[in-house]
Amino acid sequence: MNKIKLVFHILISFIGFTSVVLHIAYSPAPWISITKFTIQSNLIVSVTFLLSVFTMIARKPPTPLLDFLKNCSLIYIFICIATYHFLLSSGGEYDGIRIVTNFTLHYLLPIFVFMNWIAFETKKKYSYKHIFYWMIFPLLYCVVSLLRGLVDGFYPYFFLNPTGEIPVGVGSYESVALFIIAYLFVYIVLGFFLILLNRIFLNSNMIT
Repeated sequence: MNKIKLVFHILISFIGFTSVVLHIAYSPAPWISITKFTIQSNLIVSVTFLLSVFTMIARKPPTPLLDFLKNCSLIYIFICIATYHFLLSSGGEYDGIRIVTNFTLHYLLPIFVFMNWIAFETKKKYSYKHIFYWMIFPLLYCVVSLLRGLVDGFYPYFFLNPTGEIPVGVGSYESVALFIIAYLFVYIVLGFFLILLNRIFLNSNMIT
């Protein structure tokens, strides 16, 4: 068992669960916080690395489900940091403990997940069809968010809101559809690069 990897996975899972709980608990609107992709993607990361901890302690090889979740975690958390940094970081202020949890959820954990993939994860040859499997949750997230908006008028992000104008919404379902298509394209590109990088690492290891 790689003890450094085990400790690192425990750290990621602990920081993830703690940050998610505190970020929601100290939110002025906890039920809104729960709907955010940041919370849900970091929760996926936390659960994934906790499962990995149990797998390593049991000295078992990673299951296909765990491999799937780790790849999802890597892609989703990249979207999390990129979307927040370039689109949402100027949209609100945090205070108290949420200043810390905002940093850990949007920056620290994504960096740790990237570091883990580079340093510890076994690189494998994946089929390109995996890209579409990794897109299932983000697509469901968009669909559920839109359906909920039809019911109660709440949308977790401005680019999913067809009823308001920027910065509250994007003005139409056509604009929402364009945003969703753009995001799905980003997921496709990220999935492609993840598969490509895995193959590059595998080939370089075979050469050496």
